[in-house]
Amino acid sequence: MDWDTIRELLPHYLALILILTALLTGLQLVWPGASIWVQIGVAVLLGLAYPTAVRYLGIAPEPWT
Repeated sequence: MDWDTIRELLPHYLALILILTALLTGLQLVWPGASIWVQIGVAVLLGLAYPTAVRYLGIAPEPWT
């Protein structure tokens, strides 16, 4: 993989990790007994929704377009 591609994708992956951390922390605060399967479901949904939302907003990195 090219270093330019990595530099272009890195901010998006960091944002994805931060959003996921905030969502899962909020989920634990709202629903303390949430199972691991619910948390995995949230992670998968976010992983699918984030690139789509970024493309829709027009700020997607070149490899995602």
